[in-house]
Amino acid sequence: MHRDQAPYRELYQAILEYDGSGLAEDVVLPWARAHEEERRWFAALATARTPAVPAMPIEDCWRLYAMSRICDLLRLGFARRPGYEARWTIAVPPAAYEEFMAAFEFQPIAEPRFHPFFHEIVLVDQDADDDAPPRLLAAQWPGHTLGSLLFARAGVRVAAGRRHLVKEFAEGSTLYWAYARDNRPAEDLSHGWGGNSQWRTRFRRDYAIAGEFFYNVDATSGPPDEEDDLTPDEWLELVRHRCFVRCAKPHGDRLPYDRRHREPRP
Repeated sequence: MHRDQAPYRELYQAILEYDGSGLAEDVVLPWARAHEEERRWFAALATARTPAVPAMPIEDCWRLYAMSRICDLLRLGFARRPGYEARWTIAVPPAAYEEFMAAFEFQPIAEPRFHPFFHEIVLVDQDADDDAPPRLLAAQWPGHTLGSLLFARAGVRVAAGRRHLVKEFAEGSTLYWAYARDNRPAEDLSHGWGGNSQWRTRFRRDYAIAGEFFYNVDATSGPPDEEDDLTPDEWLELVRHRCFVRCAKPHGDRLPYDRRHREPRP
């Protein structure tokens, strides 16, 4: 674990060990107020303007990952799915979560149309018209950016036909680049590592710059695996949505982390 991650590791442990009814007021918001240096660091990212995807030191990617893990925990109570065995009991009020994010200058996502760059699918209302494109119905939790850097997608309920989104796959397949969810399987590269090593996980960086979306910019794509059972379109689905939304093939134990994508912004 890098020293820049130590404050987040302390907050992570405090969240897990808390035994009370006021997690936000007793632990989370006081931590935010006490860490002015962290607030300044995130504010600088939020106000940075760049005409191209910037380089970022690996230590900064680790720091972003540490904050993303905290935010994953804080969002757990917003979208628990009936019938899915929840692993976590952590919950904070939505207003407290938004106060926490605002303290670090995160900017809310306000996109009116569904797009996988900005939106994580939580619930799908299957449209009777198989060709019906996805449309937003409701937000389950807010998403946030830091300037042109996507930090966390908004969790949403959508309606769509099966040629675009298949309810059972879009709601229940493994979500990659995610530390924790209580509505579906989740996996990131920290899983399976020891207590210190797992924190040296690189944050997935996606950017919206100059009319383009850049997905997973730090990936180092190599030649396709000869034993790979996914088509290029299926891999693209996984990189853009971070889960399967139409593909019926096994969704666990995939390794999408070294794949990137770039496309025009609609």
